Amino acid sequence: MDTNSEFWAVYAAGGADTEDACRLYDGLEAASLSELIGTWKGREFPTGHPLDGVLSGLNWYGKAFHDAENVDPLLFELPDGEIAAMDPVPLMDKRKLLKATGGKARMRMMEHRGVLSAVMVYDNLPIHDHFRKVNEHVLLGMMDWKGDANPFFFILEKVE
Repeated sequence: MDTNSEFWAVYAAGGADTEDACRLYDGLEAASLSELIGTWKGREFPTGHPLDGVLSGLNWYGKAFHDAENVDPLLFELPDGEIAAMDPVPLMDKRKLLKATGGKARMRMMEHRGVLSAVMVYDNLPIHDHFRKVNEHVLLGMMDWKGDANPFFFILEKVE
Protein backbone atom coordinates (compact mmCIF):
# COMPACT_ATOMS: atom_id res chain seq x y z
CA MET A 1 0.00 0.00 0.00
CA ASP A 2 1.41 3.44 -0.90
CA THR A 3 1.88 6.08 1.81
CA ASN A 4 -1.08 8.20 0.65
CA SER A 5 -3.48 5.23 0.76
CA GLU A 6 -2.09 4.05 4.09
CA PHE A 7 -2.49 7.54 5.56
CA TRP A 8 -6.18 7.75 4.61
CA ALA A 9 -6.86 4.19 5.77
CA VAL A 10 -5.37 4.98 9.19
CA TYR A 11 -7.33 8.24 9.40
CA ALA A 12 -10.59 6.49 8.40
CA ALA A 13 -9.97 3.91 11.13
CA GLY A 14 -9.95 6.70 13.73
CA GLY A 15 -6.29 7.68 13.82
CA ALA A 16 -3.25 6.01 15.29
CA ASP A 17 -1.14 5.92 18.38
CA THR A 18 1.77 8.37 18.50
CA GLU A 19 4.35 5.81 17.35
CA ASP A 20 2.34 4.85 14.24
CA ALA A 21 1.52 8.51 13.48
CA CYS A 22 5.26 9.31 13.65
CA ARG A 23 6.00 6.40 11.30
CA LEU A 24 3.40 7.69 8.81
CA TYR A 25 4.76 11.24 9.11
CA ASP A 26 8.33 10.05 8.57
CA GLY A 27 7.27 8.28 5.36
CA LEU A 28 5.86 11.46 3.79
CA GLU A 29 7.64 13.88 1.47
CA ALA A 30 8.94 17.24 2.71
CA ALA A 31 6.86 20.37 2.11
CA SER A 32 8.35 23.61 0.77
CA LEU A 33 7.47 27.14 1.91
CA SER A 34 5.90 28.02 -1.44
CA GLU A 35 3.59 25.00 -1.19
CA LEU A 36 2.19 26.31 2.10
CA ILE A 37 1.07 29.71 0.76
CA GLY A 38 -2.70 30.00 0.95
CA THR A 39 -5.55 29.08 3.27
CA TRP A 40 -5.86 25.58 4.67
CA LYS A 41 -8.82 23.85 6.33
CA GLY A 42 -7.72 21.85 9.34
CA ARG A 43 -8.83 18.77 11.19
CA GLU A 44 -7.31 16.75 13.94
CA PHE A 45 -5.49 13.46 13.42
CA PRO A 46 -6.32 11.54 16.62
CA THR A 47 -3.44 9.89 18.48
CA GLY A 48 -4.63 10.04 22.08
CA HIS A 49 -2.87 13.37 22.66
CA PRO A 50 -4.45 15.57 25.38
CA LEU A 51 -5.26 18.20 22.70
CA ASP A 52 -7.32 15.72 20.65
CA GLY A 53 -10.82 17.22 20.39
CA VAL A 54 -9.88 20.62 21.82
CA LEU A 55 -9.51 22.53 18.53
CA SER A 56 -12.52 20.94 16.86
CA GLY A 57 -14.58 21.75 19.97
CA LEU A 58 -13.69 25.41 19.45
CA ASN A 59 -14.67 25.36 15.72
CA TRP A 60 -11.08 25.42 14.49
CA TYR A 61 -11.07 26.26 10.79
CA GLY A 62 -7.37 25.98 9.89
CA LYS A 63 -4.37 28.18 9.04
CA ALA A 64 -3.51 30.91 6.52
CA PHE A 65 0.03 31.29 5.17
CA HIS A 66 0.38 34.73 3.57
CA ASP A 67 4.16 34.86 3.16
CA ALA A 68 7.26 33.76 5.06
CA GLU A 69 6.84 36.47 7.71
CA ASN A 70 3.04 36.47 8.07
CA VAL A 71 1.06 33.41 9.05
CA ASP A 72 -2.29 33.22 10.82
CA PRO A 73 -1.66 30.04 12.80
CA LEU A 74 -5.18 29.65 14.16
CA LEU A 75 -8.31 30.41 12.16
CA PHE A 76 -11.68 29.71 13.77
CA GLU A 77 -15.21 29.74 12.40
CA LEU A 78 -17.31 32.11 14.48
CA PRO A 79 -21.04 31.53 15.19
CA ASP A 80 -21.99 33.97 12.40
CA GLY A 81 -19.90 31.98 9.89
CA GLU A 82 -17.01 34.47 9.77
CA ILE A 83 -13.55 32.92 9.56
CA ALA A 84 -11.27 34.88 11.89
CA ALA A 85 -7.64 34.68 12.97
CA MET A 86 -7.24 34.26 16.71
CA ASP A 87 -4.29 35.03 18.94
CA PRO A 88 -2.78 31.66 19.94
CA VAL A 89 -1.31 32.84 23.26
CA PRO A 90 -4.61 33.21 25.18
CA LEU A 91 -5.85 29.90 23.72
CA MET A 92 -2.76 28.01 24.85
CA ASP A 93 -2.97 29.71 28.25
CA LYS A 94 -6.55 28.37 28.49
CA ARG A 95 -8.07 31.84 28.37
CA LYS A 96 -10.79 32.99 25.99
CA LEU A 97 -10.22 33.40 22.27
CA LEU A 98 -9.16 36.87 21.14
CA LYS A 99 -9.03 38.05 17.54
CA ALA A 100 -5.49 38.48 16.25
CA THR A 101 -4.14 41.50 14.47
CA GLY A 102 -1.48 40.61 11.95
CA GLY A 103 0.15 37.22 11.56
CA LYS A 104 1.20 35.56 14.81
CA ALA A 105 3.69 33.16 13.23
CA ARG A 106 6.19 32.83 10.38
CA MET A 107 7.53 30.08 8.13
CA ARG A 108 11.01 28.66 7.79
CA MET A 109 12.71 25.57 6.47
CA MET A 110 14.01 23.41 9.30
CA GLU A 111 15.40 19.93 9.70
CA HIS A 112 13.18 17.81 11.91
CA ARG A 113 13.28 14.03 12.28
CA GLY A 114 16.08 13.95 9.69
CA VAL A 115 14.25 15.82 6.90
CA LEU A 116 14.44 19.47 5.84
CA SER A 117 10.84 20.62 5.50
CA ALA A 118 8.58 23.65 5.99
CA VAL A 119 7.82 24.67 9.56
CA MET A 120 5.57 27.30 11.09
CA VAL A 121 7.16 29.05 14.07
CA TYR A 122 4.83 30.78 16.53
CA ASP A 123 5.94 34.32 17.41
CA ASN A 124 5.24 34.12 21.14
CA LEU A 125 4.97 30.44 22.01
CA PRO A 126 7.55 27.64 22.17
CA ILE A 127 5.74 25.76 19.39
CA HIS A 128 6.82 24.65 15.92
CA ASP A 129 4.37 23.06 13.47
CA HIS A 130 6.29 20.83 11.04
CA PHE A 131 4.70 19.82 7.72
CA ARG A 132 4.93 16.86 5.36
CA LYS A 133 2.92 16.29 2.17
CA VAL A 134 0.31 13.56 1.96
CA ASN A 135 -0.32 14.85 -1.57
CA GLU A 136 -0.37 18.23 -3.38
CA HIS A 137 -3.48 19.38 -1.50
CA VAL A 138 -3.08 17.71 1.90
CA LEU A 139 -0.46 18.15 4.62
CA LEU A 140 0.15 16.24 7.81
CA GLY A 141 1.23 18.61 10.56
CA MET A 142 3.18 17.66 13.66
CA MET A 143 3.02 20.20 16.49
CA ASP A 144 6.22 20.19 18.53
CA TRP A 145 5.53 22.06 21.79
CA LYS A 146 8.57 22.48 24.01
CA GLY A 147 8.02 20.46 27.18
CA ASP A 148 5.32 18.21 25.68
CA ALA A 149 6.51 14.60 25.54
CA ASN A 150 4.38 13.70 22.50
CA PRO A 151 3.60 15.61 19.31
CA PHE A 152 0.08 16.64 18.37
CA PHE A 153 -0.93 15.73 14.80
CA PHE A 154 -3.33 17.49 12.46
CA ILE A 155 -4.32 17.53 8.79
CA LEU A 156 -4.48 20.60 6.56
CA GLU A 157 -6.39 20.58 3.26
CA LYS A 158 -5.82 23.40 0.77
CA VAL A 159 -8.82 25.68 0.25
CA GLU A 160 -9.11 26.42 -3.47
